[in-house]
Amino acid sequence: MGLFGGKGNYAYACARVKARKSFLLSKDAYSRMLVMDIHEIGRFLGETQYKDEMAQYGSRYSGANLVEAAVTRNLAATYSDILSFTTGHLREMVGNYLRRWDTFNVKTVLRGKISKARPEEIVDTLVPAGAFSEEYLKSLVETEGIHEVMEGLSKQAALRITPELHRDVVDSGKLAPLEDHLDKMLYYDLLDVIEPTNNPERLLRDFVRREVDVTNLKVLLKLKAERIPDERIQKFLIPGGLEFGMDKLRAMAQGEGTDAIVAELEKSSLFEDIKPAVECYRADKKLSELTIALDKALIRKSEKFANFYPLSVLPIVNYMIRKKVEVDNIRIIARGKESGLPKRVIEELLVM
Repeated sequence: MGLFGGKGNYAYACARVKARKSFLLSKDAYSRMLVMDIHEIGRFLGETQYKDEMAQYGSRYSGANLVEAAVTRNLAATYSDILSFTTGHLREMVGNYLRRWDTFNVKTVLRGKISKARPEEIVDTLVPAGAFSEEYLKSLVETEGIHEVMEGLSKQAALRITPELHRDVVDSGKLAPLEDHLDKMLYYDLLDVIEPTNNPERLLRDFVRREVDVTNLKVLLKLKAERIPDERIQKFLIPGGLEFGMDKLRAMAQGEGTDAIVAELEKSSLFEDIKPAVECYRADKKLSELTIALDKALIRKSEKFANFYPLSVLPIVNYMIRKKVEVDNIRIIARGKESGLPKRVIEELLVM
């Protein structure tokens, strides 16, 4: 048996990930990018770990489209590489954590089909790092339309797509019921496979449950702000949270506006991490800073548990989270610059 009760190459994999961590962009790099134009950002990324992808897609895209394609494909390659150098139970845990990208890719293919995007555009935005291979995802992209995509997806037992759900998507062209189903299955399956038999895996399971909390809180804040009826909001809530169970979430959905949700946040263990954002919300009633603060709080949790057990699955999960945040930040900067957003506005949207 390997370290912490699981068979796997923990020391080797953690050393590889630690080396990769040193290549993550610093806050100074973000500050520099915020004063660059989109072409300067492209040149800057061409001198970083994204250089191969920037060169690969440079003949097909330009501006923010080039940046987005390059960083997204780099993310996929990074995740696939991490999975390739893990073994045993460690590989199983990493693989299960990465299955979230199957959900992401399914949504991306269907949204691309509905919006009539070109097949190559859809393929370039995929992150084939989960159980579905790039070849399989391309085969879905190459089908005629929504009906054919759903036919292919319905054959994937892991997705558990019922005939009723299949019909609903095809007949209505609306993805919300399917996306809700996929999100729930993702966390249900992930929590089911993480066996809390030792401290690192208990921490990982608690972190995933905390992630469910944050996901639900962001959904509640967004939909309550849009005045969506509480019975509709409840359909989008995911069970399995650490601090916010379904009964509490339903009560929050039934409350008056977003203030009731913020009041519950003030009683939670997240409050110390998000206190400045809550105070800003009380002053201006804007939710953007509050939702970003929830994401930042989640990242801080992952940083903390990674330091507790440096030779376990935890530092690997932390690195994968930080890599995803980096890619999201680069995309926000690139899209913001191309849209002419002020530097201050873009900076407020970043998670650092």
